[in-house]
Amino acid sequence: MVKVAAIDCGSNSTRLLIAEARAGELFPLFKTHKVTKTSEGLELSSEISKDAKNRLIKVLREYLKRINTENVDQIFITGTAVFRDANNSEEVIEEIRKKLDLEIQVISGQEEGYLTSLGVLSSRAINKDFFIVDIGGRSTELIYDSENRTNVHSLDLGVVSLTERISNINPMSEADRNEGDNLIQQSLNLEIDTKNISMIGVSGTFTSIASIYLEQKTYNEEEIHLTTLNNSWIQNLSSELNQMTEAQIISSYPSLDPKRAKTLSTGVLIVCNIMKKFKFQELKVSKSDILEGLILKNY
Repeated sequence: MVKVAAIDCGSNSTRLLIAEARAGELFPLFKTHKVTKTSEGLELSSEISKDAKNRLIKVLREYLKRINTENVDQIFITGTAVFRDANNSEEVIEEIRKKLDLEIQVISGQEEGYLTSLGVLSSRAINKDFFIVDIGGRSTELIYDSENRTNVHSLDLGVVSLTERISNINPMSEADRNEGDNLIQQSLNLEIDTKNISMIGVSGTFTSIASIYLEQKTYNEEEIHLTTLNNSWIQNLSSELNQMTEAQIISSYPSLDPKRAKTLSTGVLIVCNIMKKFKFQELKVSKSDILEGLILKNY
């Protein structure tokens, strides 16, 4: 039995899992996330901003304190779309290496999807006939099983980049909604046979939606895990969110991380378009994702 920490430096949030691992099994000890908005402003500048970098370093420093108190044997830390896309990612990685002695490994969208599938399938309640959707800040991974092979399509679109492309202001106008739909549909210009398979949603957008559905007062990941959401309810939620200000979203949903309010409308818009494109009437939400997969790949 070894004690391992996995950190995912995403485009919107930075997350930590500490777990004990043994022979392909995980025993979680601690899990948390912080919305760092590391890709904020990247659409215009093509760089990770100084403020975003500082937010990321602050959170990583906090995580290291927890990791050190847990006497962790090994740390795995990945960087996803924000580090793939930013012109100054190498500089940021080098600064983090010097300040915190952490080595961020930048992974491709394909690898991100593969690791996510490992994490999701670690839950015995999910079978191999899957269509996993992982919506991040700058990319969305579609992961599915075909002929006993895991396939990954990484889309160049996420909640932060879509929000910055169409509008930074809630409520969302009809023109912004139409523009968002068009951008998403352009990214979804691909054909996947989704007959007789189940849609599984992972990441902050899906867990936030499930928390709203369950009317949680305080965010509870264990209760969220494997919650089933139907398409009509999600469509109604999307319509409601589009009419709300950011402040109204925060006040209406007490379990929601306030920093997610700015991108929730666009996140739900992506979900609606994916369900429409691939004709899903419902989906299940998984709490397990790339963090679990990162550990399981190595143990």
